[in-house]
Amino acid sequence: MTKPIKPIPARQARWDGRRVLFEIVDDGQSFACAISLNALQDLSTMRRFKPADLLKCFDETRERIEAIALAKLRARPGGVAGVLNIWSDDLDDVPPSGAPALAQRPSAQRAG
Repeated sequence: MTKPIKPIPARQARWDGRRVLFEIVDDGQSFACAISLNALQDLSTMRRFKPADLLKCFDETRERIEAIALAKLRARPGGVAGVLNIWSDDLDDVPPSGAPALAQRPSAQRAG
């Protein structure tokens, strides 16, 4: 009998005043990512956000955002490090809504 696969809980995405910060895991390694306000607006039907609505919008489109981040991460040249930023220009090849996210989410255990 096989054990059911449990999803890895996501670390809380957070707004830093100009972008939403989040993390993905690829091949057991965690990567810091960010999506700009403009890119988040481009993925949403809303054009203006109250600060409280930003993270809700992120959560509603998280799978698509993570798929974009993973594709961009895997296209990075070797040795490139730092926060992986998603900009509006990165949305040209946006995976369709409902496409499975290929990245694993990091564990939720993190200090504030």
